[in-house]
Amino acid sequence: MRQIPYVPLRNSKQLAHKLKLAVGQRTEVATNVRTDDGLTNGASNIIKLIQLTDENKPSGLIWVQFDYEDVGRKTRHENRTLYVRGIQSTWTPIKPVTTQFPVGRTKSAQVVRKQFPLRLASAKTVHRSQGDTQTQIVVNLNSNRAFPHIHYVALSRVTTIEGLYITDLCEDKISVDQRVVKEMKILRTKQSLNLCFKPLYMLDQSDLKVCYLNARSLHKHIEDVRKDINYSSMDIVIFTETRFNSLDTDDIYNIDGYRLFRNDVSQGTGPGRPYGGTAVYSRVPLKEGYPYTHNVNGIEFTIIKTESNPHLNIIGVYRSPNIAISRLLSSLRSVLDEDSSAQNNIIGDFNVNWMVESDRQSLYNLMVVQNHYRQLIAGFTTDNRTLIDHLYTNLIEEEIEAGILETYFSDHKAIWASLRT
Repeated sequence: MRQIPYVPLRNSKQLAHKLKLAVGQRTEVATNVRTDDGLTNGASNIIKLIQLTDENKPSGLIWVQFDYEDVGRKTRHENRTLYVRGIQSTWTPIKPVTTQFPVGRTKSAQVVRKQFPLRLASAKTVHRSQGDTQTQIVVNLNSNRAFPHIHYVALSRVTTIEGLYITDLCEDKISVDQRVVKEMKILRTKQSLNLCFKPLYMLDQSDLKVCYLNARSLHKHIEDVRKDINYSSMDIVIFTETRFNSLDTDDIYNIDGYRLFRNDVSQGTGPGRPYGGTAVYSRVPLKEGYPYTHNVNGIEFTIIKTESNPHLNIIGVYRSPNIAISRLLSSLRSVLDEDSSAQNNIIGDFNVNWMVESDRQSLYNLMVVQNHYRQLIAGFTTDNRTLIDHLYTNLIEEEIEAGILETYFSDHKAIWASLRT
């Protein structure tokens, strides 16, 4: 019987003739084993255990742990009887598969191959890495010729810049396909789209720009804020539900170019971080003595005045949903009565859904009917399709612009005001 000639992987349906594997080795699924369970071509994993029933041929099981927990979930469940002592519940069993492919010049001979559907993946070409997402990678782009966009593909496989290591960038080979250049020019001119929202960095630079966000644990998201040009374009940024601990130093939360003021809430008796807390970041000079806290009835009020506009109050508010609406109304009256002639902009999370008339009625009566304020936010401010973050002002329409900014790290959206001072 003639020896079967060498067959490239692309012609053998990605099943290798010989497969050298070891525990701890990074591999990936070589073929679509089970698409409904994520066991598809390129699914990355690490070998955890090899159980061969015959060392001379593909047999038994190879246990792998996939990079993503949802990959192989159905397979793990269906093979739950295989999980004996020493087999972790996150490992997925990989069994040999059988495929048939033609060989020879005329492709008249058929070969049946049985093999584990894995291939080595500790290193791979840039083209093979497309679609991968890793926390750490080492990239070598040494090449004798330029491949359009190859640098982008290679360098975008990693989740953070800290996890990227480059051994040879080969900058002189960075290339962009001219068809892409032409298309981008068309998109920026003839086929440009108007944004359906206004980025905060596009607001008038001469205005006083104020932003508010319920950050839902700012201590977890301070890096997100530092790297977002929208927030760094604002003059004053107010965050609530910061959950800062009194033992946290300001250095942990400082943002370059801004002064930090904290309105922390007490720790309480339970474990973990306190709920609530307000942080104010300002890059404009504030009036002496400001900001200051005016917490009433368990509701956080932070009063802010700038040096250039001492007649203008910016009042940050946070009311927990556990605080009765009657206490909110009482607290607002006390704030408004302090200076009934002041120009006020009251911004924050009131936990009152403005979209529902019955929910907002008492607050509407106090702010709009009795005190002649306008509530400027008109769209949903949470992922739950509620409008609970409000902006009340007694400025005339020509003096203020307001809107909503989408966020990705909180279930609240930011709201903002641009004050023409």
